[in-house]
Amino acid sequence: MDKYKINSAFNKWFSAINLENLSVFSKQFVLNYNSYRKKLSFEAVLKLFLYGINEEKESLRDLSTALIDQSLQLETDVSSISHTQLSRAFNALEPKVLEEIFQQLLKKVQHQIKPTKRNHLYLIDSSTFSLSLKRHKWATFRKTKSGIKLHLNFCYMDDATMYPTDFTLTNAHEHDVNQLTVLVNEPEATYVFDRGYLDFEKMDQMHWDGYFFVTRIKKNTKVHMIDTLEKSPEEEILRDDLVRLGSKTYLTANFRLVTVQDKNGREFQFITNRMDVSSKEISDMYHARWQIELFFKHIKQHMTSKTFFSQNEKGVQNQLILTMISALLTFLIKLETKTVKSVFQIKRFFRYLLFQPFECWLEN
Repeated sequence: MDKYKINSAFNKWFSAINLENLSVFSKQFVLNYNSYRKKLSFEAVLKLFLYGINEEKESLRDLSTALIDQSLQLETDVSSISHTQLSRAFNALEPKVLEEIFQQLLKKVQHQIKPTKRNHLYLIDSSTFSLSLKRHKWATFRKTKSGIKLHLNFCYMDDATMYPTDFTLTNAHEHDVNQLTVLVNEPEATYVFDRGYLDFEKMDQMHWDGYFFVTRIKKNTKVHMIDTLEKSPEEEILRDDLVRLGSKTYLTANFRLVTVQDKNGREFQFITNRMDVSSKEISDMYHARWQIELFFKHIKQHMTSKTFFSQNEKGVQNQLILTMISALLTFLIKLETKTVKSVFQIKRFFRYLLFQPFECWLEN
């Protein structure tokens, strides 16, 4: 059994998590958790629910039934468990401990690939996860609907190298711009976000604090022309201007406004405080924002986030944090194997080779 566990693809995937390196608070929580649940340890629960999220299990009953697989039993040291026991164990998890595990994995990622001002962007956006109003009254944000919002900071280096770096969870009625100051925390980094985050005072504050940004302006944004910069040779670039935004009561610092026309003749205007790159690069930076949309689509469609295991607030938070942990675990495999395949392709192989020796996964 030990040999099986050491060599399996699942165990290799999970092995990046080191519970021994957690803080004193988290270690004490794990100790207390295990003392109350001798049949289902913290590590076993972590493995079971990461398995359930990655394998798109639709319910706790489905996850409980999955334990008829002897390989899963060997990996988790759990032979059988009822869905009610799973529910109690899941809701007893502490989001702060799971967030610490996420940060532990993030440090491992950043140790292998060190982001610099030149080689990456931080993409910021949010996505709402709809919940049943009847089952999740604590998350009510409309008369007929409940929901929770995931605000995400997503590091983008290129189309093959990207991963979540920071996130917050709020009620769905929370305005995106309120989370900007929480997610923007790396001076000299460039943050890319959509018009939902447009706030002149916050943009000025980012500028004076040494953060860079690229975003779009709204159609009704007041633009005050200061100067015209050198015209780009790229056909899609219509203008590159130095401007100030706002009304007479509040004007921003001098920013750069790049006007672009796509193949369908539509015009887009990007505002930024990056003066050291070409207008084409500014356009490309904003277009990279599509990758965070694809990430949201992936976790909603392929990581069980469309079906929540719990009705209470802490349980829903636990599931979304575990989803972020699962994403980093897969990305770490990508870094270790140096494969050119995307994390989505890796996950597809993982599904069919889950309990096979890791060498089979590596070979494929």
